[in-house]
Amino acid sequence: MSSARARFHGRRDAGGLREFLRESAAGRTPDGDGLPPYVLGLHAQVRRSAAGLRTRTLAAHHGLQTRIQAESVRVVTQYTVRRQPAPAALARFGRMVGEWRSAASVYRQQAQQLADEANQLIACYWDAAWARTRRDGHVSGARPTGWLPGEITLDRTWARLDDGLLSDRWYAPERAGHDADPSAVAQALHILDHQAARGGPGPARGGDATSGLGRT
Repeated sequence: MSSARARFHGRRDAGGLREFLRESAAGRTPDGDGLPPYVLGLHAQVRRSAAGLRTRTLAAHHGLQTRIQAESVRVVTQYTVRRQPAPAALARFGRMVGEWRSAASVYRQQAQQLADEANQLIACYWDAAWARTRRDGHVSGARPTGWLPGEITLDRTWARLDDGLLSDRWYAPERAGHDADPSAVAQALHILDHQAARGGPGPARGGDATSGLGRT
């Protein structure tokens, strides 16, 4: 049903997309700012749904985040203040972080599924628009391979699982918070992953050690 609606919108909008499609047929990259309302609507839908996933992630694992923040202080105190390695504390912290990364990765895959499904609808939309425009003689040949104006990709934060633990970075601009002194959680994550790299205790890798999760 969704694919059929997408194709309907593509055929209906084809008359107003002739110049857009002709530029593509000539090998030029159309201006993304001129995307049709149907495609922009899919972008808004994915952003809204992905934001809901993020909210549910934080709500469902609030207690785990609190424990990670508390344990990170112990790890940092032992390793950077007292300079006395505490494998048991680090292993405990590592188990918590591993649990967070596993849970966050599930939500990341769900967000990626939302983007993939929307991109399939976008492809159906452009297929129909191209076919109608070709039928009317304004373009020729098949739709160019890989040509998908308005393709949806998850923003950088969804690729960094640990950002969900760093409240100063998840919703912040690209560089905000990254030049400041790192939080206890950021320091503990750095210690954890470097100890794991040297054969010490640590969970399976699932996120960026010093930065972390989360945007569309």
